[in-house]
Amino acid sequence: MALMKRLQKSAVDITPIDITHNLESLQFESALDDAEKQLLVLRKRSHALTVTACAQATFVANILHEARQIKKQMKSPQKMTAKILQDKDARDPLKVGIIGCGRLGSQLAHCLLTYGRVNPKDLKVSTRRPETLEYLQNKGVDCFHDNIKLVSISQLVFICVLPSHIQVVAEEIKVHIPTHTIIYSFVAAHSLQKLKQILLTNNILKPDLSWNTESEQNSWDCSENVNTALENPVTVEKTCPFGNLMSERVILTSEKFGELIIFAILNMCTSLRLNKSDCLSILHMALFGGISEDKLQESDFIKKNQDAHGIFPRFDLVKISQINTSVQKRVSSSEQLRKAFINRYTMMFEEYLKRKALLGPDMDES
Repeated sequence: MALMKRLQKSAVDITPIDITHNLESLQFESALDDAEKQLLVLRKRSHALTVTACAQATFVANILHEARQIKKQMKSPQKMTAKILQDKDARDPLKVGIIGCGRLGSQLAHCLLTYGRVNPKDLKVSTRRPETLEYLQNKGVDCFHDNIKLVSISQLVFICVLPSHIQVVAEEIKVHIPTHTIIYSFVAAHSLQKLKQILLTNNILKPDLSWNTESEQNSWDCSENVNTALENPVTVEKTCPFGNLMSERVILTSEKFGELIIFAILNMCTSLRLNKSDCLSILHMALFGGISEDKLQESDFIKKNQDAHGIFPRFDLVKISQINTSVQKRVSSSEQLRKAFINRYTMMFEEYLKRKALLGPDMDES
């Protein structure tokens, strides 16, 4: 009778079962000797670095894009919302560029298109071998080999080249970088100070990622690609500059990076010729979900009477990375600001899961 029930169940259950799932003899580690297994921590570190870097970069692009949409809606306050969907009809989309499209650059491009909801036509990629990026080109991404062209038309530029190539790239693009363009560097071997020197700009973001003996003991699934890994809410929160899972992270992120994102948003808003009041309004709506209390104030950013024209100065992100600011103190001490930042960070990935559940797993192919 029991066998009959099992057969009946299998007859109606059309979902295939992978009997090799989690079979130890088929796992990556099973083929390694003891000496090689000691190096597995490097595999986990590399994977966690890539996932964290792509998640944070995608979030920055998402927030900057949303800030531009809020700015466009400010003339109609009744239509303004704390959440502005980024769709094909964006009135002033963020123009994003990627220099270098190897392993990290290609993963980042996929994340921007998936979670950041960057329209393919607003994403440009400059690489020495654009013919290898057929997948991105089929999506509608413009891929070419012209770094000067890319920085000239982009408002946010991700530099994903090897440390040995950054000097050559810098010499090529430094005099062509518009003052309003934000450079986001993944070149770990070069400090912000060095990048400022060779790129001739101080509007630079660089995530401060690190690890230690304790963090590398934490669990991390290396079997998933970056896009799939970020479908896990727990993984997403582990990548957030502010978060409640800091003790569970493999890769550590300095909270200073979260502060720099705030200043980068203000720099972009100022470049759009907005006054201080409008800049702060957009900042709070885009990054903190429009919280009504405990907002950052003008006095947190500049001294009284520092600017008589009603606009913020252009902040030196490199200098801010080296000093303690009032913004850093406020965010560190405000539970409401931190919670709002975390909610906004995780919301970007949650929205993708909701769309996927509604439209199906093949929605990105449409």
